[in-house]
Amino acid sequence: MAVRRAAEGLWLSHHRPEDLERCLVVRGRHVCRRCFVLYPLGFSIALLTLAGGSPWPPALDPVLIWALCLPATVDIVGEQLGWFRYSARRQVIVTAIVAVAYGRGLGLELEDRWTWLFWGPVLVFGTIWFAAVVAGRIRRQRAARGGDGLSP
Repeated sequence: MAVRRAAEGLWLSHHRPEDLERCLVVRGRHVCRRCFVLYPLGFSIALLTLAGGSPWPPALDPVLIWALCLPATVDIVGEQLGWFRYSARRQVIVTAIVAVAYGRGLGLELEDRWTWLFWGPVLVFGTIWFAAVVAGRIRRQRAARGGDGLSP
């Protein structure tokens, strides 16, 4: 029953039933906690950018957009590789930080298509995050089969 309920709510949460601790429950539905923070805050910053505002002086865009992705990268990689345990509080904090960079980059992208300030971090950090999730899944599967999860 729990698996069926999770599958029905998949449009709000892309997590498997064993990972639902990463979700908030809103009106009986699981909603991905990271997405719950990332998209509203990111879209708000993008709208601010489109309205001519900026969360910092525009000259700092190249440094801050890239730098603000680092805490989320450490969190995702470290957790997926087993360096530390999942923490909802830490996830919300690092997601709020990266949401500001995402929103600023998205706003710049909407103003001027194919800007490296949006696509660069998406490609670089997205690849790192994806690789960490795949490596973490492999590690956990090996550990579940009785291996240490570290050796091939």
